[in-house]
Amino acid sequence: MVRQALHISIPWFTFVNVSFALIIFFRNVLISGFDRSISNQAEILPLINGIAVGITALSCLLALLIYRLPARFTSVSLGLLLVLSLMWSYCSYNFIVWWHLPFAWPLSVILMLTALAALYYHPTALLFFLTPLWLTALLASMQLNQGISVRFLLVWLILTTILIYGRYILQRWFDEAWRRYQENRMLIARLDVMAHQDALTGTANRRSLENYLKDAIHQNLPFALIMLDVDYFKRYNDHYGHQAGDDCLAKVADVLKSSVRTPADLVARYGGEEFVVVLPTASLDEAALVAERIRASLHATALPHRASEVSKTVTVSMGIAVSGSSDSAAGIIARADEALYRAKQQGRNRWVKQKPA
Repeated sequence: MVRQALHISIPWFTFVNVSFALIIFFRNVLISGFDRSISNQAEILPLINGIAVGITALSCLLALLIYRLPARFTSVSLGLLLVLSLMWSYCSYNFIVWWHLPFAWPLSVILMLTALAALYYHPTALLFFLTPLWLTALLASMQLNQGISVRFLLVWLILTTILIYGRYILQRWFDEAWRRYQENRMLIARLDVMAHQDALTGTANRRSLENYLKDAIHQNLPFALIMLDVDYFKRYNDHYGHQAGDDCLAKVADVLKSSVRTPADLVARYGGEEFVVVLPTASLDEAALVAERIRASLHATALPHRASEVSKTVTVSMGIAVSGSSDSAAGIIARADEALYRAKQQGRNRWVKQKPA
């Protein structure tokens, strides 16, 4: 949000500063014989020209820094803002005190309002630019009036109130926009999780698994894959009920997630009571260690399963396969499924390794 605000406001802020600086520099082109009408302090006109060039250069440099560096105000950027403001303050003071130019007051006010609109979300940057101009207006009035003018002081206080209240209103809008931005990001994150996560088990869903395998094969990254099936799960549902069956799958998923090696390993629900575990860079033997850990953890968890023919607790059968150089995702899954079928044939509650094709 801050980055977006900077990218929108800083070019406009730069444009206003550069435009006014160019108007001052080319004043004699816009107003014929302007310099000849200056009688007091005419010797500083070359300095005013130099300041106009400096304002143009520093404004462009500020925009370049904001775009080149991370989207934030650094100490260098804040320093540039202060120098810009001091340059404008010097010009404004001379325009008001020595030359009594009618555009001097509007120029100062427009610059302050421009800063308010462009920098309201960054109080430090706003103060760095506003303060010199704000004080210069008061000092110039005191110089002109040989003291404090009550009427000018009233106008100056009204301007101060406008700046303070305007910043408050703009900041409220910015905070509201930021809150909505954060809420939208959280909603997008939740939708992304819902799109890639199985709601019941909290594991990756089949779509996420397929994308994962597609990416791994595309990048030629080796991996081992364990396909597992909860033994006699239909009987579990018939005996305990479907709600208990859902709870059982969720607990099995928790065992799987706690049995993998690292967060880089993927646990996914393949469908029904089937799960798939993907182990990047793992060999057959390393995958077998994970499979054995899954079997032992389920045994320790001891989820009752009186309808099972192999154990009084919930067990799983597992088939293990590893990727080959010419494998497709479907081919690896098919080999793991074949190993799983053999594990069931051999009595369930076990794992079987399938050698590479």
